[in-house]
This record gives sequence, structure tokens and C-alpha cells, in this order.
Amino acid sequence: MALIPATLAHSTDGIPYSAAFDDIYHSNDGGIGQIHHVFMGGNALPGRWQGRPNFVVLETGFGLGLSFLATWQAWRDDPQRSERLHFISVEKHPFSRDDLATLHRQWPDLAPLAAQLLAQWPVLVPGFHRLHLDDGRVTLTLLLGDALDLLPKLVAEVDAFYLDGFAPSKNPELWSPPLFKQIARLAAPSATAATYTVAALVRDGLQAAGFKREKRPGFGKKRDMLAARFMNPRPSHLRPPADRHAIVLGAGLAGTATAARLAARGFRVELIERRSGPAQECSGNPVGVLLPVMSLDDNRQSRLSRAALLYGLRHLAAISPSAPATGWWKTSGVLHLASDADDAAHQQRVIDALGLAPEFARFVDADAASRLAGRAVKHGGWWFGHGAWANPASICTANLAAFAAAIRPHYNVEIASIVRDGEHWQVFDGTGRLVASAPILVIASAAGGAHFAQTAHLPLTQAWRQLSCVPAHATPPLDIVVCGDGYVTPTWNGVRAVGASEAGGPGLAQAAGHRSNLALAEGLLPGFTAGIDAAQLPGRISYRPASPDRMPLIGPIADAAAFDPQKHHRPLLVPRHAGLYCALGFGARGLTWSALAGELLASQIAGEPWPVERDLADAVDPARFLLRLGKAQRSDDTVE
Repeated sequence: MALIPATLAHSTDGIPYSAAFDDIYHSNDGGIGQIHHVFMGGNALPGRWQGRPNFVVLETGFGLGLSFLATWQAWRDDPQRSERLHFISVEKHPFSRDDLATLHRQWPDLAPLAAQLLAQWPVLVPGFHRLHLDDGRVTLTLLLGDALDLLPKLVAEVDAFYLDGFAPSKNPELWSPPLFKQIARLAAPSATAATYTVAALVRDGLQAAGFKREKRPGFGKKRDMLAARFMNPRPSHLRPPADRHAIVLGAGLAGTATAARLAARGFRVELIERRSGPAQECSGNPVGVLLPVMSLDDNRQSRLSRAALLYGLRHLAAISPSAPATGWWKTSGVLHLASDADDAAHQQRVIDALGLAPEFARFVDADAASRLAGRAVKHGGWWFGHGAWANPASICTANLAAFAAAIRPHYNVEIASIVRDGEHWQVFDGTGRLVASAPILVIASAAGGAHFAQTAHLPLTQAWRQLSCVPAHATPPLDIVVCGDGYVTPTWNGVRAVGASEAGGPGLAQAAGHRSNLALAEGLLPGFTAGIDAAQLPGRISYRPASPDRMPLIGPIADAAAFDPQKHHRPLLVPRHAGLYCALGFGARGLTWSALAGELLASQIAGEPWPVERDLADAVDPARFLLRLGKAQRSDDTVE
């Protein structure tokens, strides 16, 4: 469902006001005071986060962002604060960045924090958006959309609930039994909750969800408020490892992103790579592209790619604050041209159906596409204003440099076997030498990912592709990415990437492959490669293993030998190898998938809230192929 942004308006008293719900965003007696008294005081903060490694807050209505900013400020001011603060907030009608900036001017004391928030404020498209703030110590996960749609997809254990929304009489859905059911599901064993309202449906809802609630003095003119404590505790299901030590196999995009996100959480990482340095296989291509997938039904691949693109851009900005000077990545925009008139009509239908923010994706006709490309094209296409290009090797280097003290590289080492010994994974080279040992092992080695006994069941397909490296002077200027049947990139270090044709296997780039790539470029941009001699072009052939459903494999690895199709019907029931994970099968979309893949893995390993919806995590779960096989077997048994 398309997001409908909030409209900036004020009540007659000058309080920010929602015409959609006919209610104000905060108390007339002061928004900051209400937050400290009701939400923080009602959840016994800051005391409860003190001395904790992580503390998780969930708010049911982000609104102006005041609860987040005030909580963040209080957390910063507390010398005994938790190591990390996770703040999760849902918003059905988010404000634009400009409107938030206008609203935040009323609270100059929060200006430094508001500036950090606005610098990362996402484009308003549905789904989860993860922002890292305060040098990575504070994580804000925004759930943009309907709370009743998104909260059931959230994986988290919440320590404190801010039940904050428009009054129950104005917005009853946000105080309904299904919402309280989700609060109970998400509650950590010692969870608390607080709200400014004492309406009967809220009191009853909290009680039904297993909370013991009590009335307390309210804020300002309100006589009462509610505070509550969860009384139905259960064992924690998101447990961080006691020993924050991990091994990551592979120093390409997947491996270095995973190593970086683990290091950001205080892990020591042994990074093992068979080559002499990072990014020497597929991640060694000179230029790659970040862009989303689009579909008429906004399927899981589309939703995940959208989240991955936007998270990936924030990640690039974080690891390369001087990127405009270094010039190894740029949000140039990507033009995805239709192949013919029917395809163009389909693209227009997709845009109409999804209703995404036009700055994220819009359809442009042939004339507008020609202006964007700087030369005549045959058909229109999708214009992704947030699409980008990058040099993959520079990303890998920056991932490692950002956490150099925590990541220990081992180059020119090829791992031949992995063994679980007690609580640790041990990795051995071909001579039988123990290279490293740690409780966590992540396999992110692309071509070598399925070569171990524990991963042999993963269905990675063979895929060799040839890229042509075209000198910048050999073509007309082009400052955006143009793609469709093939792709053409802007230049980096004097080289433009054109590709990518199929190759038969490893070896030197062949003239026939270059001719195919030039033909793909000509189909997109007629006359663009005129006069180029394919026989004189340099290029690269790389292995891009993918999965049969073209989704990556990200998450804990199943124990295929212990899998029973009659008992293990859902991801949560599948037996797993303790401490063993993978980030594989990225195919041609490593640049788009890698940063979010690393964040998802690190969140799963560290026992933190996940950055994507559960159904999207299930869609990339390495166990999904065993589950599908088991479902087919059960169907066959039923038929018999």
C-alpha cells in the first residue's frame, strides 16, 4: 500500500495537528515534558537501561520524532547508559524531511540530534528503514506503514513500550486487541509499557496481553496515565553469544559487509580470504550498479531490494564521508529502459499500481529518457532517482578500514574444511592446519560457499559472466547508469563497465563476449559504442553464483541431515547448525544486497531486532529450499 505522508498543520493553540485524525501530536502542556513524565518515567528510565549491553524501545506512533529525540538525549546524558540503544517506531503517515525540519525548530536543545536524524531521513516508501546514529551506538528502525500490518512481521524483544498514538477515540485501530496481541508477542521477559491514556479499551487491552497495569498521576492537565509490567515472561529467544568472536570466510562485498556490521557490535572478526587481498573475484569488477527490482505485485524480491538499496546508500555514506572527493560511488540515478512498447506499458502499470514516491521510482517517456541519457533512446523506462553506481573494491576496502582494529584479515588462505568442536567452529586449510576457531562462522565465499559438507545441500547455480571495460574516451559522455537488456555505467578511474554477457567458464575475456556486450549497449543507446574494436577491449570473467529463485541466501544454515519434512514445516522449526551462517547467492546484485545482508546477519547473531520484516528474512533463509522440498514430499504422500 502506498504511503500517504502527513500534512503539516497546527491547531489554534499552535500545536502540531493531524487533520486525518483530528487530534494534536502532543500535549498542550509540552511535548518534551510529556515524554519524560509518561513514557520514560512510566518505563522507569533511565534506570532500567543502565549497565545493559542493549536496550530496546518500541513506540507505536513516531509522529514528530520527539519521543525518539528526547529518549536519545536522555540516553546520551546518562553515564551509566546501555552500550547500545535500539528504538523501533511505527508511522502510517510520516512527515517529509522538510516538514520535520520545520517542526524541530521548536526544540533548539535537540537540534544536534535532530540534524543527525534528518541527514538520514529515508525516502517515504513502505517497509522497514534502519538508521544508525550516534556513531552507531543508537539504532532507529522505522516501520513506515500500518502498525497492524508491520508489527506482526517484526522480530524483536522489546524492553519498553511507548504506547503513543492519537487518542483511542480518534484512532481506535492503534489501540485494538490485535495490536495488544503483538505487544505481548514482542515483550521481553521484564518488559514494561506506559501510555498517557487510561481509556477502558487500553486498560483491558494491556491486561489481556498479560500486563499488570496501574494508574499513576498524569502529565499537565491529565489526571491519570498508565504504567504496566509484563507478567507472563518466557525465555528469551534472541540471545547474544557470550563470546563476541566470529570467523567470516570471503573478503568480497558479502564478507566485508558482514565483518563490518559484526565489528560495529563489538565482535572480533577473523576474515579469511583465499586471494591476496579483498575484492579480487566478482567484487573486483571496476563499476557496479545499485538499483531495486520492481514488480506489479510488489513481491518479496521487490520489497527486499528496495530496503537493501536504501540501507546500502546509507551504509556507503557512513563508510565514506568524503565520497564526493574520492569519487568511487555516486547516487547518479539509474534509467531502466523498456525493451519495447509492451514492456513500457507494463512499466507504467507497475508505477501506477505501487504508488511509490516519485523521487524513488517513476516512469519517464522516450523523450524524457533521452534527455536523461543525453542521446536518443527508443523507449521510455523507469527512472530510479536513488539508483547509484560504485567501485566494489573501494567498498570492500572501506568496510575493513572502518573497523580495522576489530577485523583481522588472513589472506592467501583457502579453507578446505570446517568442523564444530564443542562451542566453537574450527576452520582448516588444505594441509590440515587450524587457521582459526570461534563460536560463530559466516560463509560468504561465493564460489566456495557450497563446498563444505554442511552447505552441500544449498542449490547455488553456475553463472559465469563477462564484463567489458570500455575506456572513457571511446564513448560519448554518460553520467547516469542505463540498463535494461544489459547495462552501461558512468566511468570510474577512466573505465566504463558494459555488460554482462554469458561466459562458458573461467579464463580470459574473449572478443566474442565483448561483441555481445557492445551489442547490448547499442540496444540501449544506439550509436553509443560506434567505432570500438571488440578485439582490443580489456574485460573480466567472474563467477556469480545465484539461487534458483534469484534471492540471496542469508541467515543460519540448516542441518540437512537432521531435517525431517514431516516435522519441520516452518523456518522456526528447522534444525540448524549452531553458530553457522551464510551470505551467498547474490548473483549479479551483490552491490545492492550486501550491506543489508551484513546487517541482517549481524542482528541475528547478536540477538538484536532484525532490520527487515520476518517474511523477507524467510524469503532469503537458506533453509527455504529444504522446506519447499519437504512440502512437495508431504504433498506426494497425501496423494498416495
